[in-house]
Amino acid sequence: MSLGHWGGVEVRAHWSVLLVVGLFATLLATSSLPQAHPGDTRAAYWLVAVATTVVFVFTLLAHELAHALVARAHGMRVKRITLWMLGGVTDLGGPSPTARAELFVALAGPAMSLVLGAVSAALALVVGTSGLVGTALVWLASVSVLLGVFNLLPGAPLDGGRVLRALMWWRYRDRDRATVVAAHAGRLLGYVLVAVGVLNTLSGYAEGLWLLLIGWFIISGANAERTAAGDTHLSGLTAADVMTPVAVPAFSWWTVEQLVAQLSPAHIAAGIFPVQDLDGRTAGVVTLADLERVPAAQRGIVRIDALAARHASPLVIDPDIDAAEVAARIRPLDGVAVVEQAGRPIGLVTTLELSRAVHLSALGWRTAPHDLP
Repeated sequence: MSLGHWGGVEVRAHWSVLLVVGLFATLLATSSLPQAHPGDTRAAYWLVAVATTVVFVFTLLAHELAHALVARAHGMRVKRITLWMLGGVTDLGGPSPTARAELFVALAGPAMSLVLGAVSAALALVVGTSGLVGTALVWLASVSVLLGVFNLLPGAPLDGGRVLRALMWWRYRDRDRATVVAAHAGRLLGYVLVAVGVLNTLSGYAEGLWLLLIGWFIISGANAERTAAGDTHLSGLTAADVMTPVAVPAFSWWTVEQLVAQLSPAHIAAGIFPVQDLDGRTAGVVTLADLERVPAAQRGIVRIDALAARHASPLVIDPDIDAAEVAARIRPLDGVAVVEQAGRPIGLVTTLELSRAVHLSALGWRTAPHDLP
């Protein structure tokens, strides 16, 4: 849902923000506030809890706006800000132009959170911490400082990961290498949080589930950062450059026995075969594992199209499509694309081919893998 434009930046909120508002408001109204300040009415607890939670959401927005405004000051385009359950995301129009810009943009958000924490603490001292409002301000101060410090942990996709990437970028003069370092640090951090979350959950602490969720998010984000760094090495390559050519056709009307009779170790490559229908077009894929699962006594009966029906329809692409685009499109699917030319499957692109192309490209290679001697 749209929250309008703030500072010239479009701001949107995912529905999960409502979940966080409800969760935090409930915890404050039924636990934190009554324990810290007993004796008030239920209505008073809920009023202060809801108001405090709404202010907290605005501190998340301020955190992201700080990123956005500093990015603009460095000449970067800001597309939008999206708030969601675990914070917010500032969608920039492209990568930072320099390591210096990356560093300042990354530090802006945590700095804003720490400033807001200090302001909340100062206001709590002014109004007094013995009342409901003062208690709420202390909670806001604590959460804001925690948010700022946590985001500075050195691992992608946290702000601290961006700081680490900026420093590594400045040191190595290689943005991709810096991204890989930050991504590895993020994966390590995520696994540590997951481990702590599991231990806390097994010990009966509900907070462990929250740590598990955050750890999973960090691991996923770090993997995405690592993948994005690899995609830069696919620039200028096409599907035809990275594909494995189809050596043996797998016709839909064949039996498993007929296909197996055509195979040799040189033919199986990634162990995936595009299936062709009567018109020669792609009708699906079968894998070596599919063939192995068919009992020997039934291999002369079971048809290839029956095995292909167990898989989702593969992505079918032209040979001249960018390899980076192929990588982005096959990841949410089964990790396989069939390259067609003139209505016939001529090759396969899987995560194996893409990974091979990334590693070879990093060495300066610019010739198709299947053309290599």
